[in-house]
Amino acid sequence: MSFKMFKELSIYGLIFGSSIFAQEINFTGSFTSQVGIGLPHTHENKGDFLLGQNIFDGTIKSYIDEATVVVSAQLVHDALGSQSANGYSALVSDDGSFALKLKEAYIDWKGEMLALRVGRQVVSWGKADDIQITDVICPKDEASFVASDYNESRLGIDAVRLSLLTEKIQADMYYIPFFTPSILPLAKGNPLKSVVFSSDAERIRIYAPEDYRDLEHPSKHVSNSEYAFRASAYTSFADVSLYYFYGWDDTPFFKYNPHTVIYNSADSKDNSSIYDDIFEIDISGKYKRMMMIGLDAAIPAGEFVIRLEEAYFPKRHFQTTAEYQIQRQFSGKNVKTSLQKHQLISLAGLDWTPSGGWTLTAQYISDIVFNHEKSIDRRNFEHQATLSVEKTLLNETLTLMVSGALDLRNFSSAGEIEAAYKLTDAITLSIIGDIYYEGPDENKKGLYSDYRNLSSITFKGKMSF
Repeated sequence: MSFKMFKELSIYGLIFGSSIFAQEINFTGSFTSQVGIGLPHTHENKGDFLLGQNIFDGTIKSYIDEATVVVSAQLVHDALGSQSANGYSALVSDDGSFALKLKEAYIDWKGEMLALRVGRQVVSWGKADDIQITDVICPKDEASFVASDYNESRLGIDAVRLSLLTEKIQADMYYIPFFTPSILPLAKGNPLKSVVFSSDAERIRIYAPEDYRDLEHPSKHVSNSEYAFRASAYTSFADVSLYYFYGWDDTPFFKYNPHTVIYNSADSKDNSSIYDDIFEIDISGKYKRMMMIGLDAAIPAGEFVIRLEEAYFPKRHFQTTAEYQIQRQFSGKNVKTSLQKHQLISLAGLDWTPSGGWTLTAQYISDIVFNHEKSIDRRNFEHQATLSVEKTLLNETLTLMVSGALDLRNFSSAGEIEAAYKLTDAITLSIIGDIYYEGPDENKKGLYSDYRNLSSITFKGKMSF
C-alpha cells in the first residue's frame, strides 16, 4: 500500500468513524466564484484573464465526549488550468483545471491541563498582518497571487501537538514527521510561473519544472522530521510568545544547468541544412534545512495595540543568482545553489480601532542578511512599510478596505482596494483591485517589481452555509 493511499484511507476512516460514534456532527461550508482581469497598464496581460475559479469549501466537525474530529477539504475548478500539486496537500488533474485539497484532518482532545491534537492541522504563528516573519511552521499556497488572502494560503501539516495549559500560560510542542512543501506555480496556465521562472528569449530556451516530482524532496525518514515549540504568556500588560522551529525551507533552491545544443533545420529557399546553436537551461530544485528562533508581543494601550515581532535564522540558505551559477559552470568551477548566512527579520506594528467602524493597521518591517555576498539573489537589507484602512458602513453590510505596501529602498509598491457588500447574511459580493508598481527606476529591482504585469480587477461572489 502506498503512503498516499494510506493517508487517504485514514481520512475516510476518520469521517466514517466519527459519523458512527459522534454525539454531535456539524457541517459548514462555502462556495466562491471569482474572475480576475488584467488592467490596461499591465501591457503583457492587458485584458487577459488572470483568475477564474469556482471553489467549494467544506468542514465536518464531530464531537465525541472530550474529543473533536475535524475534516476540512476544498474542491477547485480552475478555468485557467493554474492549479499545482505538491504531492502532500493537493491532488490536481493533469491540465491543472481541477484540484482537491485536504486542508485539515485531525483528532483534538482537551483535558484540564493537557491537550493533544493529531493529524493534518493549520497553525498560525506571530502577530504580523499579512507578512511572514515567525509564521514559518506551515507552508503556503504560492500558486495563487491575484486577490489572494494570506490567512487562507496556509497549508496543513501532518503533526502531533502536545499542549500544556494554565490560566495564563500555554506551551505547544510539535512533532512533524513528514515534510510538506509549499505549492508552487508550476502549471502552464498559471500567470505567476513567468515571475518565478524566466521565459524563453532569443536563442535561449528555459526548461523549468512542470510538476512537484521534478523537484528533489527530503526522503521520508525519521531523521528528516521537523520540530517546533511555542510558549505564550497572557498578562494584563501584554501577550508574549516565544518560538522555535527546526525543519525545512518550504520552497526549493534552484540549480541552473546550462548547455549548448546544435539544431539542424532546413532553409526553405534551397532546402539546405542550417546548423544553429541554441543555449538551453534546465532548472532543477532541492529543499534544504532551516532553523528559526523568534518572539512577539502585543501590548494594548487604550484604542491602540502595539505589536512587535522578531525572527532570527542562523545559517539560513539563500538562493544564488542564475548568472553566478552559469558563469561558474562554464568556468569549470564549483557551483553552489545557495549560501548560508544569518538573517534577522523585525516588525513594529500599530493597530487603531476608533469608534465608527474604523480599523487602521500600520507596520514597519526590516530584513537583514549578514555578511551578504553579490552572488546571493536578493539584497543585503530590505525594508518596507504597510498600511491598511478598513471601514464598515450601512449597518455593517458594506465594508471598504484599502491596503498597501511600500518598498522603502527602491519604492516599488503593492496596493489593494476592496469593496464587499453583504447581499444577505449568507451571500457577499466583492470587487477587488490589485495594483503593482515597479518603482521609479526600471533598472533597479524592488520587492514588487516582478508583479507589475499582474495588476488586475477581480469580481467575487461568496455564499456561506
